[in-house]
Formats: sequence, structure tokens, C-alpha cells
Amino acid sequence: MIVTGYDDRQGCGYVLRTGADAAAATPVGEEVTYEGITVRCTPELAAMLRDALLNRPTALLSWQGPRVPLTLDDSTILAWLMHDVGGVLSVRGAPRPPAVG
Repeated sequence: MIVTGYDDRQGCGYVLRTGADAAAATPVGEEVTYEGITVRCTPELAAMLRDALLNRPTALLSWQGPRVPLTLDDSTILAWLMHDVGGVLSVRGAPRPPAVG
């Protein structure tokens, strides 16, 4: 998955790559690894993500919650970017919603 966005609070754009996109032949940005999952992102987002994992490791799954543990799996990191960081502009290869029923 590749996510690009703009963080109004930091005043900068960001890119996050997960899965096969993070392991692409051309490394871009910094690696962040947590619980065996590695993502690549721009330096500013990497710093924000490391800080969140250390100091407030939760993510909103929707605008009204609930808060869940912050992990680097695609669904959770995408929710964190959308609801905690804000400014998601585009997502390529987004995870499918979980099956209901």
C-alpha cells in the first residue's frame, strides 16, 4: 500500500509504503519497524510514527472511535493516518474491509 498525504499541523507532505511497496528496489524514506512489520515513510512521518508508538500507541478506527492499539498492519496504520494525522490525499492498494457475517 502507498499512502500520500499532507499534514497541515506539520506543514509538509508525507508518503508511507507498506508490504511489497515498502520492500521496493528503490528505498525511499526511513524504515520504521514495530512487532515484526516494517514500513517506509518520509522522515517527518517516521518521527511522528515513532513518537506515537512510544508515547500514545493508539489509533482511531473512525471519527468517533473506538481507539485500538496502534500497529503497522495496513488497516490500522491507514486509520491512524486518516483520523489521527489527517490529510490523506490518496491510497493505492488499500486493504479490503474485513468480511462481515
